[in-house]
Formats: sequence, structure tokens, C-alpha cells
Amino acid sequence: MIELTSVLIIIFLFVFPLPTLVISLGLLTTWSLYKKYEAFHNQPPKGKKNLVLSATLFLVNTICSIFLGIALAFGIFYFIYESFYLFIFNFIFCTSVSLRWFDFTYKLYRLYIFKLKPFKINALTQSYFVVCQAFKERERGGFGMAPVYADAGMLELGKNEVVFKGVFSEKTFSPSNIIDVEKKSSEKIKIHVKQNNLKSPEMLLITLKDQFYPFKSRPDRDEILLHLSFGRNNPKNVSG
Repeated sequence: MIELTSVLIIIFLFVFPLPTLVISLGLLTTWSLYKKYEAFHNQPPKGKKNLVLSATLFLVNTICSIFLGIALAFGIFYFIYESFYLFIFNFIFCTSVSLRWFDFTYKLYRLYIFKLKPFKINALTQSYFVVCQAFKERERGGFGMAPVYADAGMLELGKNEVVFKGVFSEKTFSPSNIIDVEKKSSEKIKIHVKQNNLKSPEMLLITLKDQFYPFKSRPDRDEILLHLSFGRNNPKNVSG
């Protein structure tokens, strides 16, 4: 279904470029705003500041990416080839790449989180600054998974456990409570855990936030995956 939808969008972009672009951006914006609202609604009161900060910095990142996209597209338009449609394509392409691969505000985010809660970093333990998002199955068979909370803090790698220490939450991962671990992207890891009760999350998404270029987080991601496997033979999740 997803593949068919993608093919149809590409076809319509070639046949009706501007209407399709407007409708696609409108739907994407509406879906993104709904997800932000749902996450804020479900977020515990003590974690609201963290979520507001994350949304604000995401907006700043988006604005920076748009300005970068305009600058690069205008450079090609002015110095190489004057074409309005090429300008639009380059703007969308450059902005999309910037949004995915550049994090202009990662240092500001870390600085603010450490002001909310100063973390003691153990020099003898491997630790990484991460965002931890918790999800659970929607009630009544809804689409996708519902957000439970989002927190930021340090992920510490121990010999027999991996511990996340956030601003308002703490989670320990061990062989007894991990069902499955898989890589989601260059900087993201998805962890399926056993539920302690009906309100506890079933899946946690760990996002590394220590790099300006997220794709450079792959070595750290693989190191975390290796620890979360706890010696189990699971090569498909640790390589690539």
C-alpha cells in the first residue's frame, strides 16, 4: 500500500506538479501537527518543558534548512541554469537533505537538558546523550502506536544492563525485559520490551543526539546495539 501510494505521488508530481506539491505538503503538515499535539497531550506534566523545547528547536532546524535550501537553489539558478522548475526541485531536494542530515541545534538541546537536570557522567562507563521516546499500542485497534512520553538524558552501557537516565524518567534494559532490538536508522534504535502493566510502554525509540551529522552516529549506534544484544547472536541488527 505504501509503495503504491509513493508511485502515485511521483506520477502526479510529473503530471500536476504544483497542485500535487501543495496537497502533499498540506497533508504532511497536518499529520505532523497532529502527531505533535498527541505527543504533547500524552506527555507527563513534568516533561512538558522538554517537549516544548524539542518542538521549538525542530522549528528552528526547519527554518535553517529552508534558508539553506533557498541559498543553494538560488546559487544553481543564478550561476548555472535559469529555470523556475529546476529552482523548485533544487529547493525541495536541498531542504529535504538538510532536514534529514543536519542538526543545527543539537548543542543547544544538550545544554538546555543539562540545565534542567545536571547529569553526572561516569568516566569509566560508556555513555551517550540520547532522546528516549516511549510508545504503546493504540486502544481499539487504532493506526500505529500511541506516544507515551519523550525524555532526554544519558544512556549508560553496563556489562549486564543498559540504563537510560532522563530528566524525569529512568529505564533499565536487561535480557529479562528485552523482547527484540533493531536499528531504525543511522542514529535510531527501536527496542521492544515486556510490559509491566497496561499503561507501560511496549516500544522505546532511542535517538542519538551527539552529532551535527546524524549519519556519523552509526559507530555509536552499533556499539549500543551490541550491548543491548547481551551476547546473543544477532548479526543482522549490528551490521550495516
